[in-house]
Amino acid sequence: MLSQADLRYFIELAKTLHLTRAAERLAVTQPTLSHSLKRLENEIGCELFVRSKKGLKLTSAGEKLQNSASDLLNRWDEIKSSALGDVELEQGVIKVGCHAAVAQYVLKEFVPEFLKKHPKINIQLVHGLSRHMTEQVVSSQLDVAFAVNPTEHPDLIIKEICQDEVCLWKAKGCLNDDVLFVDSNLIQSQNIMSKLQKKGHRFNRIIESSSLEVISNMVANRAGMAIVPSRVVKQYEESKLEKVKDSPVFHDRICLVYKNEFRKLKRGQLFIEAVKKSLAQN
Repeated sequence: MLSQADLRYFIELAKTLHLTRAAERLAVTQPTLSHSLKRLENEIGCELFVRSKKGLKLTSAGEKLQNSASDLLNRWDEIKSSALGDVELEQGVIKVGCHAAVAQYVLKEFVPEFLKKHPKINIQLVHGLSRHMTEQVVSSQLDVAFAVNPTEHPDLIIKEICQDEVCLWKAKGCLNDDVLFVDSNLIQSQNIMSKLQKKGHRFNRIIESSSLEVISNMVANRAGMAIVPSRVVKQYEESKLEKVKDSPVFHDRICLVYKNEFRKLKRGQLFIEAVKKSLAQN
């Protein structure tokens, strides 16, 4: 495979037109230089020098490459410096995935201070179901995600940052004990609804919503009961809310999910440290 060194060796050969002299100036052996030239010619598909007893002479193709080789190397150095800067500097964009309901209580714990400390780092937020956010980290569409109960994957690093529990809630003075607000697409909701049915608990009306925030708002305003995570519902008037006695409970793990490449970036290291530090205090 062609390397940056092959181009550097070619440039020196094109200057000296002498294998021995070029090898001395490059501090490599003649066989090393010959092998490098052969790789370059094989890669391009034609001879770059005409060999004679007097030394070397550039072919037409060799002259064309000589005119471009220095620019190619300079461009390579620019790309290398840019890539290195992306790894080592406190700058760039971090694409973060998070369910909107989880974002309400997780992001506020560290984002304000993180943005203040690192003005050259920007955050792009993407919301959706945890399983979709995890899939997007695997496919590198996202850098990192806050996922609920993520599935193990060989490419992922999964760090638990806190726990939560999903159960049945109602407000004091609830107006409609026979009404249930729920997102039935969630595994947690399905599990609890199944257990409630087995206990003989029935609701006359079930109101579906894909927004846990809307569901929490409804239960906080006494519209009915709701199956919702404790950390989400507690963003509202906690003093007016209570768990329904003997409600089934589903335990959640909220985890930080990312790939090893993200941890190697300076902005990735800073992000992970900020999350761990802030949520360890809660």
